[in-house]
Amino acid sequence: MKLIGLFLSPIAFSIGFLTPLTAQVILAMSADFSTTMAYGIGFAISIPFGIMAQLRGSWIWVKDHE
Repeated sequence: MKLIGLFLSPIAFSIGFLTPLTAQVILAMSADFSTTMAYGIGFAISIPFGIMAQLRGSWIWVKDHE
């Protein structure tokens, strides 16, 4: 169960989904970046969101204040 929890953690989601999504959007916009540079920018954008979600326990604005 811990392995499944690790794969579904916010950090893993940001690395496995948000990074490639961001890189593909950058490349689709016909920016003059290489694939490596686009993925580097994707990491630079998505990793802070994953860390923030991990520390807060939820994604950016989605959290019940009970």
